[in-house]
Amino acid sequence: MAGDEVYGNDPKLRCDLHERRIGYVLAVARDHRVMTGIGVRRAIDLAVRLPARVWARLSAGIGAKGQRWYDWALVDITDPDIPGDHALLIRRSIRTGELAFYRCYTPTPVPLATLVAVAGRRWTIEESF
Repeated sequence: MAGDEVYGNDPKLRCDLHERRIGYVLAVARDHRVMTGIGVRRAIDLAVRLPARVWARLSAGIGAKGQRWYDWALVDITDPDIPGDHALLIRRSIRTGELAFYRCYTPTPVPLATLVAVAGRRWTIEESF
């Protein structure tokens, strides 16, 4: 499931999806707080500290002008009460450096490319509206 910040910032929705074991990639604000191994941190604070080696250039899919290339990073986040993989997916514009954030959950591990593809689907859905 993919969704914008309205959905990403809704803890009740995320809880319902966890209970149903439905994976998601939901956009969140830059000041969205997540639990990490070093405590609660804002998404933006995690992003600015990432070393260059963790970023991967991947396409979020085909857009109106061809492939939509961005740099992507994945930060593990924790939720001791909910089994499965939890992560903060970060997208960085190659051209401007602008950042976007996605809270992710999958019942079983999936590769970064899969999470990127799901994040990219949101744009396709919004274009349809």
